[in-house]
Amino acid sequence: MKVPYFDLSRSHQKFAAEAQEAFDRILKSGAYILGPALKQLEAEFAAYIGTRYALGVGSGTDALTFALRAIDIKKGDEVIVPSFTFTATALAVLHAGATPVFADVEEPTFNLDPKSVTQALSPKTRAMIPVHLFGQCADMTTLMALAKKKKLKVVEDACQAHGALWNKVMAGAYGDAGCFSFYPTKNLGGIGDGGMVTTSDEKLLKHVTQYRNLGKGIDDPFVHDEIGWTSRLDSLQAAFLSIKLKFLDELNRERRAVADLYHKKLAGTPLGLPREAAGAYHVYHLYVVRVPDGKRNDLKEYLAVQGIPTMVHYATPVHAQPIMEKYKTRKVKLPVTDRLCGEVLTLPLFPGMTEPEVDAVAGAIRRFFGEKL
Repeated sequence: MKVPYFDLSRSHQKFAAEAQEAFDRILKSGAYILGPALKQLEAEFAAYIGTRYALGVGSGTDALTFALRAIDIKKGDEVIVPSFTFTATALAVLHAGATPVFADVEEPTFNLDPKSVTQALSPKTRAMIPVHLFGQCADMTTLMALAKKKKLKVVEDACQAHGALWNKVMAGAYGDAGCFSFYPTKNLGGIGDGGMVTTSDEKLLKHVTQYRNLGKGIDDPFVHDEIGWTSRLDSLQAAFLSIKLKFLDELNRERRAVADLYHKKLAGTPLGLPREAAGAYHVYHLYVVRVPDGKRNDLKEYLAVQGIPTMVHYATPVHAQPIMEKYKTRKVKLPVTDRLCGEVLTLPLFPGMTEPEVDAVAGAIRRFFGEKL
């Protein structure tokens, strides 16, 4: 049985007609950039996350970059980031002119380790970026306490965690800013690129408002008093995301249900399965297992032959990426990151995935390890 790695069409069928009506309405309106549809989404998303404001931008990377610049991160500053994440987290630090300093992650959750953050601190440290990786929040209780003690700014990378909770607070509502991506495969994904900054800080809001729109003044659009970009979430994306936002909790429950099936059907295999931390509500952007004994690539190839595509998130840690070579600072030991990069494998998981499809994946894995179905 062939299993798709991801199938957007299944979840989008729920609201395809409503989306088409919205597209037709916007097409007739002529309000394609910074129009009413974006204002509506921003208000709805802020209410959903629990912040005063939300601001649509062109991508999750732009959201991170703008948030860092808005809290005055600049050349000479250091920002602590995990190395086990997507490269965009650290690229945003470079775009802001600062230096990323890499910390390790915790073994059960793959998220930023507060103890490693402490080791990475220096007099130049100005901020940290906890990444809520694969759909589960980092330990924001401990990290926010550490930030308060050390007077650090916090920018949450919630690009993989739309709807995730930590102690019943939404990802994106803890830090000075929360940053989201609307890349199509995200839990709240659009039909193109897009991103969002959430915050309750009015000053930060004003800066990001200017950054996304060529640095135009708030009161006079013909006055440019910031160095800005063209990074605006367009009306068609906003309208689509407004509709999909109404289904986000339902879609996340579907992801969790598929994850529960995997938990049951892969129990007892040699795989290390994802674990939901106490206090967390995991929304399973990805279902990432650990394959022991150097067998990750062999299992990946075996599943491909069975018609089951998989991916590796991430084979190369960010600190080892070629672009980071000239930005190396003092080294914090990253033993967990190093282990994970050789073991992790992402299995198919998406809203609408069926139990027979999960059975096919689990059955193939059990056969690989020589077990009976």
